[in-house]
Amino acid sequence: MVTLTLRSGIADCTKVLAFPWCEISSTMVRSGMTTLNDFKETVRQQADIVRVIGDYIKLKKAGAQNFVGLCPFHGEKTPSFSVHATRQYFHCFGCGKSGDVFKFVQEHEQISFPEALRLVAEKVGVPLPKMQYSSEGEAEDARQRGQLIEMHERACKFFEDQLRRPEGAHAREYLAGRGLKEETIRTFRIGYAPDSGFTLKDRLKNDFSEALMRASGLFSWKEGAESNIYSKFRNRIMFPIANENGKIIAFTGRTLATDEKAGPKYMNSPETPIYSKGRVLYNLDRAKEAIRKLGYVIIVEGQMDCIAVYSGGDGVYRNAGAAAGKVQQRYCRQL
Repeated sequence: MVTLTLRSGIADCTKVLAFPWCEISSTMVRSGMTTLNDFKETVRQQADIVRVIGDYIKLKKAGAQNFVGLCPFHGEKTPSFSVHATRQYFHCFGCGKSGDVFKFVQEHEQISFPEALRLVAEKVGVPLPKMQYSSEGEAEDARQRGQLIEMHERACKFFEDQLRRPEGAHAREYLAGRGLKEETIRTFRIGYAPDSGFTLKDRLKNDFSEALMRASGLFSWKEGAESNIYSKFRNRIMFPIANENGKIIAFTGRTLATDEKAGPKYMNSPETPIYSKGRVLYNLDRAKEAIRKLGYVIIVEGQMDCIAVYSGGDGVYRNAGAAAGKVQQRYCRQL
């Protein structure tokens, strides 16, 4: 347990402030520590709403203090979304959505206010105290998402390590045959899922509950038996899928087997609390700056095509589903 000493001019009280991945007890004393509202205002003062929103959509200056762009909350071809630099406020004249920087991030990321506050604080480099949620259910949902992201990061590192082991020789040969250099493999964090159904489970079971592993999309199981989960991805080249902030939230696995029992050639993670394929674009976290700079997007069919074109310097992504959905198309227009 870590104890934070916060400073604000308030009466003696004790409060537990929690982030998804841990809990920190903070004692607020008379000597004057910071309340949640004080922390919120500190972040707001340091967060330039134009820069934060500009990380999500393309904004153009339209006057001394106004910036305009395509609204990320409804489909439109003519910009009706306005951001005011001095007032630190956004408003869409099309759908009516408006608010401050926290409201924008909360709505765009579909997360709770505490998570939005944390994300904005991280973006502007403000140190994070822990914060409380409005309900136990909200806190548990946020905690689960944080643990699932941590599990996916651990799984990604596991797959990367397996690729470099003797068991990964076939996978390395396949990637070399496709012309991928070691630098590219490391950049895209490509890995290998071993043929064993239990190696990944054994690596994770001491740190994550079976219920959480079942919710992750990384495992399968047979109904009716206890403790029978096994790896969904086996003997496959693993391509991690990240959200726009670079956090690993899912995988695509390309089989190396040739027999009939190998399953589909490409297998994707199912939808989970942290992954919705209709809202995710593979490689967008790397390509979005190039997309804004170049002013166009190259859409390709598969991960290998995406990697090949991106390595050539273009703004390219692959949609994570079978076809680019409306949310994905709208996001590209916003960039």
